[in-house]
This record gives sequence, structure tokens and C-alpha cells, in this order.
Amino acid sequence: MNGFISSKYRSVLAAVVLMACIGCDPAEVPKSVDLPSEPGSTAGSAEESGDLHDSELMSAEILASVIERYAQAESYQDQAVLYLNYQLEGRQTQEPQRWSTVWERGGKYAGALFNGKVAANGGILSCYIFDIESENLDNQHLLMTYQSNVPFAKLFSDSIAKYFLGGYSDLPLDETKIEGSPSLLPPPLTLLAPELSSPWIQGSEQSLRLADGDVDGRSCYVVRSLSDDMTADIWIDRETLIIHQMSLPLKLLVGEVVTSPEIKEVQLLAKFHKAIFDEPIATAKFAIEDRGDATPLEKFVALPEAIPSRLIGQAVPGFQLIGDPGVPVTSDQFRGKVTAVLWLAGLSSYSSVRDFDLLARDLSDNRFQFGVVYSDADLKELGSLEVVDELATVSDVKNVKFYFDRAMKASKLLQMNVVPSVVVFDETMQLQFAVPVENSNWKRDLKAAMLRVADGENVADEMRASYGRFIESYKKQLQAVSAQPLLDRVKGN
Repeated sequence: MNGFISSKYRSVLAAVVLMACIGCDPAEVPKSVDLPSEPGSTAGSAEESGDLHDSELMSAEILASVIERYAQAESYQDQAVLYLNYQLEGRQTQEPQRWSTVWERGGKYAGALFNGKVAANGGILSCYIFDIESENLDNQHLLMTYQSNVPFAKLFSDSIAKYFLGGYSDLPLDETKIEGSPSLLPPPLTLLAPELSSPWIQGSEQSLRLADGDVDGRSCYVVRSLSDDMTADIWIDRETLIIHQMSLPLKLLVGEVVTSPEIKEVQLLAKFHKAIFDEPIATAKFAIEDRGDATPLEKFVALPEAIPSRLIGQAVPGFQLIGDPGVPVTSDQFRGKVTAVLWLAGLSSYSSVRDFDLLARDLSDNRFQFGVVYSDADLKELGSLEVVDELATVSDVKNVKFYFDRAMKASKLLQMNVVPSVVVFDETMQLQFAVPVENSNWKRDLKAAMLRVADGENVADEMRASYGRFIESYKKQLQAVSAQPLLDRVKGN
């Protein structure tokens, strides 16, 4: 994959990544539904049952009516959420993702798609990607003009937008399917936008009507759709023909997630809360925001290299961690030795702890000290001590200490842009070195940097010079695709 694409959900780590998810409020958990059976299954088929209401309606007729109703809509809005549900080690977990759609005829749209916010006011489309854990894209603001329909096709031709708006940064999706338009777009959006299509509705190869069901008190037709050997179950309001719920194909996920014996009851379920047609929508809903210090661009620009921290070469601000057993540890307590700290990012980064521990064993003299920092993202239901026990057991760690960063406060103070990463402080707590763990040479570079820092060298100067070269190149790319005139037009309005 390209450099801007996060390695958060690699296939080989998919099962481990799922362990890092934190369960949502039980009140948010949708009603349980039957998972789609294998294609061709007729279990629960209403088309084979004569005792159900409207049994004369076939699944193809229902889907055709849904397509027609959405095509006739003057406006549509929902507060949709896409849920990844699964059971691991007897614990039920749910991971919600924003998936809302607000649409109005005349080229207006506002939506939250995973890690992005998209708005279109009838002439300008705005896309802002945020909360990206390991990429410096949070200072870019994409803008493009159009005349009639919202230019979704142009938006999703941008590889960065497609990756982050299509869910690849947030879910364990099969990245071999990333070519073309994103597979995970809200079905209401694909039904409303002419240039988009939903394979499970418009492109259904065959369909089957199942027994009717209820969603949030609304009586629904339930239709099973098959497209490209992927099943999707759709709950359709019998009165309004609005899609209230959809169980999406599990084949979109990395294979190991579905086939692992440890991960059970996997479900990709969308709920379109408060979905409604043809209600007035305030113009402010489609307003284009000025993102402040963000750079307005005609297309997103990938960084040549990720910078782990913006404080390289500077004295780090005072921070506090929590040691074992629950004792506060201040940054001053690291002074006097060359210190390496491995900053974790969920269970997916635990595999690096063993290598870090082996390096600590190799450099086991009194000039050095080593620490591993985990945060709330690593916690499971039983709390931080279990995480430490699990880390020590899995990694067989003997030479490093563990610290807890509550609410990631220390990480934010150190301006950590990339996690998991390793940072090195000198004896005066100046940040001398930082390298992402995804860099295949991180162990070699870390050891060399620690030895040089211990000998009194200033490694930070070299790092800043290296970063400076590609930062200048990056800034030139930003300038080349500037959309500042468009932003000025927005401000003018």
C-alpha cells in the first residue's frame, strides 16, 4: 500500500486488532438479528410462506420500489451508524462508526463517513479528514467546485479520500478490494446520488424475501440480496420504503476475522436512525467550514514520510504517567539517563514489545533506561493491571518498565503524530530521536541513536535536517494544488 495508508489493520494482525476495540454503551447495541446464511439458503423465506402479510410482493418488486422512492426524494436525512459487532473470549464487543447522510436535491449533501466530514452547498464540495492516528493529514482541507450533482466520483478518485472515507482506516476491511469506488458507502447515499450505485440493491443478482421484522418499532419487509457472491439483508419500512437497517456482507472483511475460531458472531450492521424523506433541511447543514489553520487543497497530498513527533531537538514539556502499582511518575524521574520509550497503540502493537525488551537487554548498563507506555486504547474491561500482565506474559518481558498514559495526555504533550513509535530522551530530557515502529529498521536505528546520544552526540540535528528536506518537498506539493481561491469565495459568501 502507499505510504499514507495506515498499517493498523493488516491481515495477519486482524484477530489481535479486534481485541483492542472497546465496547460501547449497551444502550447503543442494536437488536440482535440473524446473520446472513450462505447464498441460496431459503431459511425463513416469505416467498415460500403463504401466511405473511403482502406475501404476493416479491423481493425484486420491493427493491424496485425502494429504488424508485429514493429517486423521487426531494430530501433525505438520517443519523446512521455502522456497527462492527463480534464476540471474543466470551465478551461481546461493538465498534460504532459514523455513517450519516443529509441530502437535498440541487446538489446539497452533508455526511460523516468514518474519519471524514463531507459537505456540499450546491457549488463547492468540502472534505476534511480528521482524527487520523498515524498520518499528518489533519491539516489538509479538500475543496472542489461543481455545477449540478455533487462530484462524488471525483472525490473518491482521490486515493487518500477513498481510503479514509471508505472505512479502510477504521475497520478490518480486505484491502485487496480497495480498487475502484469504496464498497462501504451508505446505501441511502448511493440510491440518492446518480453517479454512485449500491451493488446490494441496484445491482442485486438475485434476491429473496424473508419473514417481515421490526426495527425500532417500525414494521419492515426483510429482503436478502446477493451481489458478487455477497449476501446483504435489508430491513425496509413497509409504509415509507425507507431502509432502516442493513446487515452487510462479511466478505468485505479480512478473511481471518471471519474464519478465526476465537472471533465469533461477527456482524457488520448499519442502522439508519431517524431516517426521513422530504422534510425541510436548514441551509446551515450544508455550510462549508473554514478549518482555521488547515491548508485548502484541490486534492489530498500524502506525506513522503511520517514525523513521529514535532518536538525533535526540543526539551519536552513536563508530563506525568502512572507506574505500577498506580503510582504517578513525572518526566523529571527520567532525567540523568538516556531513555527510550516505546509508545504503544492498542494490542496491534504488542508484537514490538518483545523486540524492544531484547534491545533493553543488549544495552543493560546504567547509562540507559527503557519504558513501555500504553493508554486507554489498550485497556480491556478488567483494567490496566490485566494489560500489564498480558503484555508481560505474551512478550516474556524482563528488562523494561510499564507506564500508563491516561487519556493520552502525555502523548499529546509530546505531539506524537505516529503511534506505535519509539522516542529517545537524553539526560536533560531533550527529545533526540523518534522512529515509527512500522519502519522495518527501527530496532537498528534506535540502538545506534541511543549509543550516540550516550556518547554526547546531538542526533536531533541530523533528524531535523532529514525531516526538513521532505517537509520542504511536501510544502511545495501543497502549494501546487492550493484551493485558497475557493476558500476565499466561501469566506466571501
